[in-house]
Amino acid sequence: MRFSRRASMRINDLLDQYAPPALRDSKLMGALARKMYGSLRVDLMELRQRAFYLPRAEYAAFYQELQSKFDQGVTDLTDESLAGVLAAVRGGRVLDVACGLGYLSAILARDHDTVVGCDVAVSAGRRGHDPAVRWCDGNVEELPFRDGAFDTVISTHTLEHVQHLGVALDELRRVARRRLIVVVPRQRPYLATFNPHIHFFPYEFSLLAWTGTERAHTIDLVGGDWLYVEDQDRAEARTVLGGAVGGG
Repeated sequence: MRFSRRASMRINDLLDQYAPPALRDSKLMGALARKMYGSLRVDLMELRQRAFYLPRAEYAAFYQELQSKFDQGVTDLTDESLAGVLAAVRGGRVLDVACGLGYLSAILARDHDTVVGCDVAVSAGRRGHDPAVRWCDGNVEELPFRDGAFDTVISTHTLEHVQHLGVALDELRRVARRRLIVVVPRQRPYLATFNPHIHFFPYEFSLLAWTGTERAHTIDLVGGDWLYVEDQDRAEARTVLGGAVGGG
């Protein structure tokens, strides 16, 4: 079933704002959510209860076989979020972490010298095919790259899924030499949702609680998602500190 990203975000916003918590956390809502994904070894409500206990390999296997019945197109990014990400990239070496089928990676490869698309599903055969992109298997919590290997590291619609969010952030920062770009959805936490998220960011401070504010950064609500841009070196930091820090 074709379902635009914009439509799915609108439905999610309506549920977040107007559906009572008793309904959102009910088995009925959980059953509806499970139908979106067909056959699952574990339903989404159970996943949230178990996610932080699962071995990394088992958790990765869940995502390798996950297939939604709703087709949101080739990317989870809205047009506004995509434009914001592309405008924030610095340098010629770019890493796209949890790249999925490589929509963003392929766009980045048009204008940058080296683009690597990294995802846990690459080893399972789910990967992009653009020959200008280097595809590799890798988990955001243990990236297979040296420190500062990329000018810009991008991770969109990823951190809401990871088991150890602090570890993932440390890894993204470790391999970024100049800039880190993160996109996460604005969404309220409920036991039953129509996605397998285990972290939620309904407010700006919900994300800042993890990123901290010590590093030069901007954070804005763009196209319904939080766009967080953080600079890793002092030259770029002076540029960001001279502009708006905060927002949303």
